[in-house]
Amino acid sequence: MPGRTDSRQGLKGILVFTTFAVSALLFGAWPTSASDPALPGGGSQGGGAQDALDMVVSTLMRTADGSAAKGSAAPSGPSLLPVEGGVTVETPADRAASPTGDVKVSKQGTVDLHVANMPIADILRMISEQTRTNIVASKSVQGTVSANLYNVTLDKALEVILSTNGFGYRRDGDFVYVYSREELAQIDQTERRAVTRVFRLRYVTAKDAESLVAPLLSPGGKIAKTPPASEGLQSADANGGSGASQGGTTGGNSSANSDTIVVVDYPENVDRISEVLRQFDVRPQQVLVEATILRASLNEDNAMGIDFTTVGGVDFQQLNSVSPAAQSIATGLTPENKLDDTTFTARTGFNQNVPTGGFTFGIIKDQVGFFIRALEQITDVTVLANPKILSLNKQKGEVIVGQRDGYLTTTITETTAVQTVEFLETGTRLLFRPFIFEDGQIRMEVHPEDSTGGLTASNLPFKRTTEVTTNIMVRDGHTILIGGLFREVSNATRSQVPGIGNVPIAGALFRSTNDSMSREEIIILLTVRIVRGEPEEAAGKELRQDSERYRIGQRREAQILDRERLSQAHYHWALEHLSHGDTGKALRDANLSIQTNPHQLEAYELRDKLQGKRTWDEEASAVRHMLYELINSEGGKPEPDFGRPAPPFKMPEGFEGPSGEESEELTPTPANGPAKVEAKP
Repeated sequence: MPGRTDSRQGLKGILVFTTFAVSALLFGAWPTSASDPALPGGGSQGGGAQDALDMVVSTLMRTADGSAAKGSAAPSGPSLLPVEGGVTVETPADRAASPTGDVKVSKQGTVDLHVANMPIADILRMISEQTRTNIVASKSVQGTVSANLYNVTLDKALEVILSTNGFGYRRDGDFVYVYSREELAQIDQTERRAVTRVFRLRYVTAKDAESLVAPLLSPGGKIAKTPPASEGLQSADANGGSGASQGGTTGGNSSANSDTIVVVDYPENVDRISEVLRQFDVRPQQVLVEATILRASLNEDNAMGIDFTTVGGVDFQQLNSVSPAAQSIATGLTPENKLDDTTFTARTGFNQNVPTGGFTFGIIKDQVGFFIRALEQITDVTVLANPKILSLNKQKGEVIVGQRDGYLTTTITETTAVQTVEFLETGTRLLFRPFIFEDGQIRMEVHPEDSTGGLTASNLPFKRTTEVTTNIMVRDGHTILIGGLFREVSNATRSQVPGIGNVPIAGALFRSTNDSMSREEIIILLTVRIVRGEPEEAAGKELRQDSERYRIGQRREAQILDRERLSQAHYHWALEHLSHGDTGKALRDANLSIQTNPHQLEAYELRDKLQGKRTWDEEASAVRHMLYELINSEGGKPEPDFGRPAPPFKMPEGFEGPSGEESEELTPTPANGPAKVEAKP
């Protein structure tokens, strides 16, 4: 066997090395022939001892050679070269090719291993023997290893010597099995078992989670998810349109649980999916968006007109003229007796170009009428809209504060005419969608709008709007200007008598002027804040307190004899009496509060506590009583609601009434005796 041959060859090497060492100790030099006087220790001195030692060595070598010859006709071990004196040595090339090995185990269980060109099966055998470990290797575990390991664990030693040849091992109880990597892969594949895990999602939908975890599944892995929920709040109306104010379905048999996915795959894949979902299914961020729309408009109108009226050959009285307090004059018909005479008139009509109002000056004398009208009109309008809305990241947000004016539209075809109602929405509107980034920046798709409008006399809609649609970047908590407009329109109108109206100074009597100037300024600001929890919650609580203060203030504005105020006053007095320990006055004021306002629930509760019993009244409804009784009995609550007394009633001692299960009639009894019941046969 190769192992035995190697052992014998190693024994021969040990014998040669021992011979060299003994010779050096005895003679102080390497052993040589006694007849060589040229070397140290030569000649006749010590020749007998040298001969005896050579004889011993020769005998041992022959024994070793004979044993080796029995095991193999052509030994494959290293060749030994004879040297003078009968001693053989091993060449360096043979020494490098010779398999050698040594394994030692310390008290702490660590391993020292030194092997050179040794078959891996022999190394495993040596490790098994020294460490007392059960090691089993497959047929494919072959090869040689050269290594020097110091103070390493058994697992580390196995890992090092096996990995160099593409092998691996597995532990199963007290046994260590050594396989090739291909065999280990086949075993793992055979022993793998799929597991099922349910993931209940909190913030992400099952559809989004499925798109993320699907690439992590093995070829045989499966995933199932709950159906998506209905989106939006709009529902179809009776005419087939849509509107947010109409009622609709409530979901029917749709799942009311949170989104859930079920994954069936190998454990390592399921663990990776669990980690991905843990990092992805987190609470989404939300933003508070505040838009400020400021619109200021200024309109200035300056108008002045002069009316000059004169007649000849006749006066105003003869013309039956009328004048409203000398503000203007309206002439009548020329008398018939004056038609043969020469009459004339000259007038200007510029006062009608001046709007009603302002300053009016007029003079009427015989045949002359002179009127001046002047007006300066200034209109200053400021509109401030400040909508606020809270929205989740990447979700659309919309707020509308305004009105909806309905108008009819008619669609005419060859055979029919269909009328539908459309709505014109005006007011303040904010439409946006935020995209929040981790560095505090927010991208906003935003559309603020402020509009006015209505319907004309012909029931046609008109609208005047200020709006901006943009896509911007803004830092958390900052305010930016996203839009602005400055517009000024000037209009100068002049009406005059041709030629004469251009005459300096005197021409003003024959013309009218109307100058107008319109200025409009629009500013749109946007403030975006990422909601982080506590500060916004505290601000919300403060706003709630402010709204309650506003409600109380409005109620206090009511008259002192108002029913609500009187009921509140008695209730407050009852609490004050109770704090001083006067329960009688507290009960009196509680009753007065209830009498003043029967809807004062707090006063009812206070009275029940003061009296130690519940205020009740019978329903006088057989159906409702029966339903409540059935519900209470099924729910394990047989006692009646609201503290009402209910059967079985507590009867006076000695009184026995009818059972109600048979036909009965009561026999009259004396007043001082109990009633007796006699059943009919």
